[in-house]
Formats: sequence, C-alpha cells, structure tokens
Amino acid sequence: MVHPRITDPLAHLRSSRQGFMITLMKHVRYPRPRPRCGRVTLAIALVAAMFLSACTNASATDNELAVVESTTSTMATTTSTTSDTADPSSTTTSRIADANPLHSIDAGLEGALLGLSTGLSNKERAPRFRQLESDAGRAYDIGHVFHAWDKAIPTDDDLMHLDEDRLLMISWNGTDTKEIAAGVHDDWIRSQAEAVRSLEDPLLMRWLWEMDGNRRRAWVHSGPDYVNAWLHIREIFDEVGAKNAQFVWCPNEFLFWDDGDPDSWYPGDENVDWLCADGYNWATAIDSPEWVSLGDIFGDFVEWAAPHNLPIMIGETGSGEADPGAKAAWLRELPEILRTELPEIDAVVYFDKDFTEFGHQDWRVDTSEESYEAWIEMSNDPWLNPFDR
Repeated sequence: MVHPRITDPLAHLRSSRQGFMITLMKHVRYPRPRPRCGRVTLAIALVAAMFLSACTNASATDNELAVVESTTSTMATTTSTTSDTADPSSTTTSRIADANPLHSIDAGLEGALLGLSTGLSNKERAPRFRQLESDAGRAYDIGHVFHAWDKAIPTDDDLMHLDEDRLLMISWNGTDTKEIAAGVHDDWIRSQAEAVRSLEDPLLMRWLWEMDGNRRRAWVHSGPDYVNAWLHIREIFDEVGAKNAQFVWCPNEFLFWDDGDPDSWYPGDENVDWLCADGYNWATAIDSPEWVSLGDIFGDFVEWAAPHNLPIMIGETGSGEADPGAKAAWLRELPEILRTELPEIDAVVYFDKDFTEFGHQDWRVDTSEESYEAWIEMSNDPWLNPFDR
C-alpha cells in the first residue's frame, strides 16, 4: 500500500535511498579492514551520517538531502561540512580528512551499489534510464556518463542524473599527458574543476579510463607520464576547492594479469579515492574457452586492490548474447559471485550499450527476453540493494 502522501513511489524511493547515499558520500570515506565481516553495519553508518547532518543544522529536511532542479544542481547548504571552508591548497590527505569527519569509522556497506551507462544519443539516455528503473521497481545508484576532453561540465546528461538523485560518475577523457603535466591545459582543467565545484553534489570523476590500452598509447605515452598528468589535474581540483569530486582510477582488468604492471600506472593511495577496472565477457558461446564469469574477469584486479583499503568499483562490464539463456545465466549469477568471490567490491556499473557497429557486442541488458528478466531479477537482489537491507 502506497502512503497517501506519496504520489510517486519511485521518486520517494530515490529521495530516501539516494539522500542517504549522498549524505554518506559527503561524510564518510569507506575505509574498511579485512575481512569484510568486521565492517560496521549499514544501520550504524546511516545513523552516524544522519546525526552529523542534524548537528550541522537541526532544521534539515528530507528535501534538503535531494538534488534540486537547477543548472547548478546545488545541494542544500545545510548538509555542508567543514570541507566547504577548508583551505583549498591543503594536501589530498588533508582534503579527505577535512571533508569526511567520520573517515576513521568503518562505514562500508554490506553489498554493492548498482549503476549503469546507457544509450548512444542524448535523447535515448533519460527515457532508457527511467524505463529500466520503472521495470525494476528501484532507483539505480550510479548514473554513468562519458565526456570528451573538450566537453564542458555539466552536460544535460550530468544534470539529468543529479536531478533524479543518482550518484553521477563522469568518465572524462584526456589529451596528451605530457602537455597536461607541463601546464599547457591548465586554464581548461581549472574551468572544469570550477564547474564541478559549483555543482556541490558529490560525484565520481573517472579521468582517462583504460589509459593502459593500445588505443590511447600515442598520447598517453607511458605509465609515469599518465601518473604525472593525473597528479597535476588533482592538484588543480584541490586548488579550486572541488572537494566534491572523488577520483576513480580505472585501467583495463588485463593490467592485473601476470604480465601486467599496474604499479607503474598507479598515482598512489593518497591521490586516489576509488579503485576501478573495466572488463567484459566477450565470448559468443558458453562452452567457449573465452566464456568468463565476473569472478574470472575481475579476480586478479580485486586481489591487487584489496590491500589498498580503498573503495573498489567495476566501472564497466557486460556480456553479449551467446547460446540461448547464456547471457541470462551470466547476469543471474552476478550477485552470488559478488557475495562469495568478490565481496570487496563496493559498486558495479553495467555498460548498457549496443557497440556492434564498433566491432564489439550488444551489451544491452534486454538483448533477449530472458536476459532482461535476469537483469530485473539481479537488480532486486539484496546484495545490490545495500540501502534497503
């Protein structure tokens, strides 16, 4: 039965769940010891975050936790913390501590956030997200968008996700890393950082993802060049006070294979907020040697990432269709794999796009009736709904 004052149940669900999520993103960094069973429960984390928010302004309301519909998508200032007034020139370590007064509390979630990127055109994305959420009867936690290096923030897609109370993740492409490190593009980077700061809402900044692949090698140059560019961009974001951006470091999952060298590409724990990898099941037959589960794809990455004690994300993943029912089975097994093989993962972001024209596969969740049923079932698994547990 819907409460008589709730005219849109899905919007109400977003307001409550995503409001809590945004509050946690502002106040808690998610440090977590291993094993995972030692983490503080979600209920304690939410109470702590709510208490902190209440202390900053006793008149804060549920509406002040939601994102308002405006070009700046400004979060109510009553939920701001000391991060808003901290010295912008402080180091990354100080920035994290100042922005997260509860950072020493183990406030990790038992489960993983679920998000996706979708649609190849602007007009497709908003209705696609809304249809998927309506069919699943839930609000997805993360809305993922892709930006060219010269695309100004915010776009209509950015604002759409903020307006609908999803945690925004921006995959911002790059340019020549040597030029970035030398300061050639400082004015542009600074303008982007100022635009992010003006949004105020916490967001995930996945700068130059899959930088280790061959397609960008001509202007990424090398691991050390990439790291120098990363550090320069972070420095500018810190200088302008864009502390609402949490930086997501995200190579390909094959960087963590035996012959990979992730450390030469890594900017260091003090300069990274989330660890991430991208990987897919490319096989076209379930009995093919190339058919891989989520655990097969990301096991090596998680083994490398876990000791860093940072939140861990799958930034892109998906499966194409193969034998009848194979993709559906691949989707259905995801929650159990996350529970039993990859419990360290804090967020999974699916790549819901048809890339057949680029020689890839149709990764969309509804390539068959069976796969879509499996997606809806997976979306409602308790492990992927940590705020409802």
